[in-house]
Amino acid sequence: MRLILAAAALSVAAACSGQSTSAETTPPAAITAPSEDARVIAVMSYADWCGSCKALDPKVKAVQAANTFDGVEFFTIDYTKKDADAFFADAATLGVEATMRGEFGNKIKTGKLYLIERESGEIISTVSKSMSEAEIASAITDAAALS
Repeated sequence: MRLILAAAALSVAAACSGQSTSAETTPPAAITAPSEDARVIAVMSYADWCGSCKALDPKVKAVQAANTFDGVEFFTIDYTKKDADAFFADAATLGVEATMRGEFGNKIKTGKLYLIERESGEIISTVSKSMSEAEIASAITDAAALS
């Protein structure tokens, strides 16, 4: 019995040896300030370990690729390392630190796209993984029209 368990363990180890580790992933791009033309700041609160992020991110990217949203700029703030100070520093660079602190308090939530009016700092809409690509595009279009 022990021999069978040992063989099974070696089999699993061999199968997993080709998997990449988080240390091998490409670091996220540095956050830069939005352009003067941006009326809506679309901020994705993202982490590699977040299942909702993995569901929402490809939808948002597909919507971005298929549409042009005048006055909307998209940014991703990475919370993979659970570093709240770095998260809020990136939010400050975007001019939305107070908005994000107000939304999260002491608990940062990932897996959402926040559509924020640049001038007021108010969250116009929140996009989640349960929304279809058409609903996401509509939310972004509506946010751009309101600002």
